[in-house]
Amino acid sequence: MTSVHLDPLVIEAVTRICKAEIPKYQNEQHYNTIPRQLFTSLCEAGLGGLNIPEELGGIGASATTNAAVFEVISQYDLGPAIFISVHAMVSGIIYRHGTMEQKLDVLPRLASGELLGAFALTEPQAGSDTSALATEATITGEGFSLRGNKCYITSAGFADLYLVFAKTSDAQGSGVSAFMVPKDTAGLSVGKPERKMGGELSPIASVFFDDAKIPASALLGPLHGGLKVALSGLAGGRVNIAACANGLSRAALDDAISYLKERHQFGKPLAEFQGLQFMLADMQMKLLASQLLTQNAADEIDRQSTAKGSSSSIKIASSAAKCFATDSAMEITTNAVQLFGGAGYIKDYSVERYMRDAKMLQIVEGANQVQRMIIAKELLA
Repeated sequence: MTSVHLDPLVIEAVTRICKAEIPKYQNEQHYNTIPRQLFTSLCEAGLGGLNIPEELGGIGASATTNAAVFEVISQYDLGPAIFISVHAMVSGIIYRHGTMEQKLDVLPRLASGELLGAFALTEPQAGSDTSALATEATITGEGFSLRGNKCYITSAGFADLYLVFAKTSDAQGSGVSAFMVPKDTAGLSVGKPERKMGGELSPIASVFFDDAKIPASALLGPLHGGLKVALSGLAGGRVNIAACANGLSRAALDDAISYLKERHQFGKPLAEFQGLQFMLADMQMKLLASQLLTQNAADEIDRQSTAKGSSSSIKIASSAAKCFATDSAMEITTNAVQLFGGAGYIKDYSVERYMRDAKMLQIVEGANQVQRMIIAKELLA
């Protein structure tokens, strides 16, 4: 896939880093962690500053370049693609909604890899239903006091800066507000990493706030304006998840093609059996369609003057790409396991990992049922 907005030098650097570095960490020693050296290496290639302009230490990549980056990383391992995607989303949100003082203080450190960002929205009773948030931020004389807990937070326990969303209320009204909370804030604690089906190099955990005191300067955007802050990052995030799905699909298809050429049954390669050829053809068609939808959504963001995800066209394009590409990845990776036969169920081959990882992508950044609701709502508006 190519686009006028795509930076081939970035893609070349990412490919080189992924090929050299990621295999070092695909083992039990590093699972359920974010290896800091891996994060540093990715940031040295510019990935810490994807959504940060050059004047603040980043590379100011287009949405199209972002998508291409995450497709490449996911071909090697989904985990790093996920934690870098979240980091990039947090950086972009801070750039769009932060004060100049906040930007100058935080964004260069996010770009360099000194800081790893995390997005803390989901709660046990509130995921896509942001109106059900229970975490509260009480206004104090010096700032705010956070109380509540978040769950399934990517990079929790390894992140240096948490973008936290909490209910706020005062005499003027009530709503949700966004806060930048450093990891060493008193009253902030993190649970054990969850034992997940896949995504071993992208840990998730719960984050707890027990009267965590934060200064007034931690508020990101206007008081009670947190939902707009949160939603501003979702369109780009969904396009990136679609791209991650495409990377998984590409890796699964490539592995399946290689295996069918090598494996012999009944005196000839499996690749010569027409029934298996038809499966490959269907997998390739689904991947091509997914890549086109992803490219369309990225281009839609790049075409518009802002990437805040407010326009109907961006909402439809990003939700359609996320939904279709991740559903396709689930089908493609499952078929890759099938094409490997019994070997596909063995961990010595990567296709079983691709299938486990693909399942996650149908859920994160809004489950695919939610994406269908968004598309229908926009069509009927």
